[in-house]
Amino acid sequence: MSYQVLARKYRPHRFTELVGQEHVSKALIHALENNRIHHAYLFSGTRGCGKTTIARILAKCLNCEEGVTATPCETCSSCREIAEGRFVDLIEVDAASRTRVEDTRELLDNVQYAPTRGRYKVYLIDEVHMLSTHSFNALLKTLEEPPAHVKFLFATTDPQKLPVTILSRCLQFNLTELSPSQISAHLVQLLGAEGIPFEEASLRYLGEAAKGSVRDALSLTDQAIAFSGGELTVASVTAMLGTVDRSHVTMLLRSLSEGEAEPLLQLLDKVLTHSPNETALLDETIRALHRLAVAQIVPQREEEPAMQDLAGAFTPEQLQLYYDIAVRSRRDFAAVPDGRIGLEMMLLRMLLFRPDGVLTSGEGSAEASPAPQTAPAGQAAPSTQVAPSANAAPTAAAAQVAPTVETPPTAPQNANQPAGVPPWQEEPAPVVAAPPLAAATTAPQKATEGKPNTNAAVEQAPAKQTEPQAPQATVAQPVPAAVETSPGQEPVEPPLQAAPATANSAVVLAAMPAADDAAALAQWWEQFVNSLALQGVVNTVARSCQLKGYAGDHWQLALHGGHQIMINREREGLLQNTIRKAMQRPITIEIQQDNAIDQSPDMIRAERLQAQLDAATKALQEDAVIQTLVQDFDAQLDLNSITPTAYE
Repeated sequence: MSYQVLARKYRPHRFTELVGQEHVSKALIHALENNRIHHAYLFSGTRGCGKTTIARILAKCLNCEEGVTATPCETCSSCREIAEGRFVDLIEVDAASRTRVEDTRELLDNVQYAPTRGRYKVYLIDEVHMLSTHSFNALLKTLEEPPAHVKFLFATTDPQKLPVTILSRCLQFNLTELSPSQISAHLVQLLGAEGIPFEEASLRYLGEAAKGSVRDALSLTDQAIAFSGGELTVASVTAMLGTVDRSHVTMLLRSLSEGEAEPLLQLLDKVLTHSPNETALLDETIRALHRLAVAQIVPQREEEPAMQDLAGAFTPEQLQLYYDIAVRSRRDFAAVPDGRIGLEMMLLRMLLFRPDGVLTSGEGSAEASPAPQTAPAGQAAPSTQVAPSANAAPTAAAAQVAPTVETPPTAPQNANQPAGVPPWQEEPAPVVAAPPLAAATTAPQKATEGKPNTNAAVEQAPAKQTEPQAPQATVAQPVPAAVETSPGQEPVEPPLQAAPATANSAVVLAAMPAADDAAALAQWWEQFVNSLALQGVVNTVARSCQLKGYAGDHWQLALHGGHQIMINREREGLLQNTIRKAMQRPITIEIQQDNAIDQSPDMIRAERLQAQLDAATKALQEDAVIQTLVQDFDAQLDLNSITPTAYE
């Protein structure tokens, strides 16, 4: 006997055997049990979802020799002939091959005759949307008032092409696509009946590749059985489908959460040796990011523990940004000369971009640089002076040496700009005091004598003056005399002596605000976090927390509930150890959920950036030249294009 494919062998013969489509089977069962049978039914849906199968089951229910029933006997001659496709009163018509109006008229000429064998004469017209307009018009009158012994069953994949006059005369049932989990569960039962060994993970790949079609899933299963030699494994199924093993994508995303570029690209090279299909790898990455985002918001929908754990390595904002980057990379993938290049650029964008913008050089160095360390005896310690902005120019003259070194007054951000230039070009960022983790000692400013004057604009228009900074908390250090140089040579800064190691925690504790001063405490915590050498998720956790108070060496931190998934015992311990090293005290931290926090380091930075943006927008709107352009030339100011040059 010839082999029968799974799609035909396991075709449902009753409503109870249907996979999914409960809304359709329930309505038809109740109609049959209550004898409320309509004269025309329309089943619409994608390929392989059961339209023709349901129509044949309904025809079997109407013509079973035991009577009209929702559970046909399957043993009488009518049921067996319908199942075998040779029942004389079931007229199946392929509308795609009989589109002419003459074919429809020939079909309708036999409507008035009574059925030969069965109780009803059933017309099953598949792909009914392929009929011509004249064929639909010829069908209208008969469809509206057919003889009592005639039932019309229509099936279509495109109900939008049917005239409204046809739709209004039918009961319409929209069949839905099946989910991968429904298809996988059906394949488990089917393969168990066939006695074929399988790995459950491989069935999920088949369910996703079927894209909602049971027939496609069974056809792919037939192909996978032949490809793998009778045993379905993840390796054989992914190789047959050309898809990527999810474990490879999980490893890539795990490496991405650690924030290191070199090991991430090395891992990508290894993954591509096993999965050379770059497009499939990108598609699987998009699916994984979607699953992680859903797992963060609705954890119970994710069944795999590995994905639940990986979801805690990212913030919700990061996953949204990564998903957008991946989708854009997929859209531009055809324009990339090599798929590997597209994947590498996608991963590098995910590393370099943050949800609130691109990391500037000043910010990146402030957050990623290691904490100041005390130099060994006899060596010079680095200066801990904090400039007002990344582009700040040196002062015109060297600062005077005082017993206690103070931060010199801030200079204009760009000395080449004359007075009155707009703030988005010249105005410096808000002055932020240096984090008091190490002894804040500064060297005298370099003298500008002997240098050629390249700023001619400064002689014509005086530069904008800024208010001097308030003195920072410092530790008095003796400053050695400057090294003598030749008349035309620039003076060399004298080396600074390293501060004692015990002064680190003393200075920080001295500058720490009172526990009941929430605003000052939040500002101090923001400066303190910026000075720590934190990276990856731990850095994100620290910048998302707000210091609510402290009692001795016990600090209370608050974290918004949306970021709570990032916290685990390992990351909390790493943050606590980093704080202990910086403070040189046995600090213990306690992180609690608080959705009312509003002064975390990330929030403070966002407010500062918004203030700069508002100032730049106001200055543009009040600019005389722009007002003239708007009034005289009907120009429009694009506010969305305004971007401050400094983020801190």
